[in-house]
Amino acid sequence: MKKNVAGYSAGELIKAIENELDAGTYRVGGWQALLDILKDQNQVVSTALSQDLTRVSDKLHRRNSFPETAAWVGFVGEYLLFAVSVGALTFDATLARLGGVILLAMCLQPLIKITVGWGVGVRYSYVYLWYFEPRFKMQFGSYQQMSRGRKLSLQLAGSVGTPVALLVGWIVLEGDPLLSLLCLLGALGALALQVGAFFAVSAGVKKVGPFLLTNLTTPAMLAKEWKQG
Repeated sequence: MKKNVAGYSAGELIKAIENELDAGTYRVGGWQALLDILKDQNQVVSTALSQDLTRVSDKLHRRNSFPETAAWVGFVGEYLLFAVSVGALTFDATLARLGGVILLAMCLQPLIKITVGWGVGVRYSYVYLWYFEPRFKMQFGSYQQMSRGRKLSLQLAGSVGTPVALLVGWIVLEGDPLLSLLCLLGALGALALQVGAFFAVSAGVKKVGPFLLTNLTTPAMLAKEWKQG
């Protein structure tokens, strides 16, 4: 990939990136250059360009070789987990309700995000296992077709699930003061971490150790979208 991409259209750069991916010669930097072009030109993403963006984004992501399966499998799994967690919360046994809170804390954040995503126009290519956490790979072109307001709404919605789940635990476990307190502290801690991530990215912090902050938590993506606006 040429370092100087001045004069390249988004379509030309997508084609160049895909050719390098297919040849196994891609180097980090080309995709970011493409995003900069789309941002700087405030380019309206056509349906054809959206499909190209999705295809190349998926190819780029699949270089990580994360285990994956169809998106609908992930959707069904998340909704089933949510149903089981809600059912467990109705039990009288404290242990069952605690299990329900744990399951709810696992599934609510991604469930809210993918549900809101579908509502605002995002589509998903597949679900993959990011180390130990299931994640949904957005069709990047569908995301780029969205207005800034919808992007912000999606990232905001994806930031509230874990604190909300732990606040539910604070309420349903009130019969056990220690567990209830731990849930409350967990909710406050999760909220503090998310607010911290938002302000860290807003201040220009990009990484925690080897990981991009935007890969670790949705509030970091919210801050990124906010800054780009």
